[in-house]
Amino acid sequence: MAIPPSLTQLSLAPVFNTKAVALETSVPPDTFRAWERRYGVPCPQRTQGGHRLYSERDIAVIRWLRDRTAEGMNISHAVMLLSNVLEGEETLPAANITRGLDQLVQELTRTLTSFDAGASDRLLSEAFSLHPFEQVLLELIQPVMVEVGERWHRGEINIASEHFATEFMRRKLASLINIFESVATRETIIVGCAPNELHDMGILFASLFLVRRGWKVIYLGARVPISDLLETIAKVHPDMVCLSGTTVEAAHSMQDVAVAIQKTHPQIRFGYGGRIFNVEPSLRTNMPGFFLGHDARELIENVATILARPA
Repeated sequence: MAIPPSLTQLSLAPVFNTKAVALETSVPPDTFRAWERRYGVPCPQRTQGGHRLYSERDIAVIRWLRDRTAEGMNISHAVMLLSNVLEGEETLPAANITRGLDQLVQELTRTLTSFDAGASDRLLSEAFSLHPFEQVLLELIQPVMVEVGERWHRGEINIASEHFATEFMRRKLASLINIFESVATRETIIVGCAPNELHDMGILFASLFLVRRGWKVIYLGARVPISDLLETIAKVHPDMVCLSGTTVEAAHSMQDVAVAIQKTHPQIRFGYGGRIFNVEPSLRTNMPGFFLGHDARELIENVATILARPA
């Protein structure tokens, strides 16, 4: 994908009338005028006769908001994210404006392992302003967290650095889930980890993909006891339960969970995934339920297929 110029690098000269902006953006004039009234963006200037004139930057802002709302984001949240993007760009050196995601992976890994939350936040804002949403998740955030984990395993960083990076990214992913969950219109899915699974970043990541596709997600996090999960199922009446595991022990405990769900709630679809099922596919052989795939994109496709079948 060609990387567009930074919003702050675009001209503010008021040269485009309303009709031209509508043709350039495919957004109806009533829509972007409503955004202007309610949220203050875009920011056209007026002629002596009172007619609006828009700049290149206004057009880029309208396109950006169009794309975010097309992805399912509420317009008020999109405007809030836009404000964060612009604030981040104001502090970025001009030489770095067109950095690709590979370079951002290196930079974000460095800032996170240096405990620099501010710089990390600005780098994420830059990435979201220049690249499609899910591309940032899969080609920036996911590789960064893998690299942080690998550095800890190699002894290059200590556990404090790893925890800081993980908690920083966990907060970011949780806030994004909160943004998208208001538009949930599809089935309800309980999401969590196996009873003895401590690592929840992968399933949190998956939850964000599910929420963005319109499913209502009940996120339970790490180490979900069987009894508590069954009680939650009885209260929530979900259409599906998805659990994650990263170790052999977690996979074995998840098998007990799957059997318990089948026994007490046979109508509930059960799906599972996680790193251990990718590297040890034989563990899927005796696991009840559906393997949801190797990554978030496969998970989305498989969940949609499973839920389309009669229970």
